[in-house]
Amino acid sequence: MILYTPLNEQEIFEDEDTNEYQFVTHNHATLKLKRDPEQNGYQIVHMFSTDPNDYLNQELQPGVTYYL
Repeated sequence: MILYTPLNEQEIFEDEDTNEYQFVTHNHATLKLKRDPEQNGYQIVHMFSTDPNDYLNQELQPGVTYYL
């Protein structure tokens, strides 16, 4: 992959602490969650799914608090 950009590699590919995130499966979707101690749950960072209806589900939108 070639990126033609004035930004350096660290600005494009931010180092994500892998221990900070957790992946869970909810029905057909895989959710990338980040611990949210204020809400005693997890905040949805990203949702991966092949089902278009999952992207319309308000409960699975990024930024929503998710409880395990």
